[in-house]
Amino acid sequence: MLKLIWLGLKVKWQECREFVYVLWRFRSCQTFLSGYCLLAALYLFSSPYTVSRRYLKWINADDVYSYGETPLTSLAEIADRTGIHAEDHVFELGAGSGFTALWLSLVKGCRVTAIEWVPGFVYRLNWVVRVLKLSGIEVRCEDYLKASLENATVIYLFASNLDDLIVNELAERLAALPLGTRIVTVSYPLQPYIERPVFALVDQFEVCFPWGRADVYVQEVISGQNIL
Repeated sequence: MLKLIWLGLKVKWQECREFVYVLWRFRSCQTFLSGYCLLAALYLFSSPYTVSRRYLKWINADDVYSYGETPLTSLAEIADRTGIHAEDHVFELGAGSGFTALWLSLVKGCRVTAIEWVPGFVYRLNWVVRVLKLSGIEVRCEDYLKASLENATVIYLFASNLDDLIVNELAERLAALPLGTRIVTVSYPLQPYIERPVFALVDQFEVCFPWGRADVYVQEVISGQNIL
């Protein structure tokens, strides 16, 4: 019990520290700060972890605790190392709470398609997009294993605890993307999950996440087929 209490306090401390740091580091981007604070207010009494857990319980998922998100401080490092720029169209597979989609659109200036299957996440992010009249973010309530990925130049996938069979299926879908499409995954590269040579590893580096440090893999499609 004491360990759980300590873990909860530690997570809350990390969240508070991240919130203050984000406000300070990106203070020059007023539109982003407005969206960030609005979205944070929507999670004030029901955290992203709670939103995810409730939905997973409702659909009788095997693991109702399988939720995590990328801190914006870590996302900034990933974006810099990946070379994400304003001309990119980033598809976030499993957008979660929506903070990363806001950051990519309003700080990096990318066009963003946020794909998320938890309605509570989609509703909150869509509300902020409507209130601020943001044109660079499209939010879809879909399964990213079935969603269209047309026009993507960068794919970002945070889900580090996917079953191998799902990663296999995902790798096959991403293998059909156009040549040169960059794919960023956390904890595992995609090439080992597909028999033919499709993904070239461009970069690999460690980034801090709430549970510790994890490897980030930047891959590029080198053998494409038809657009999905």
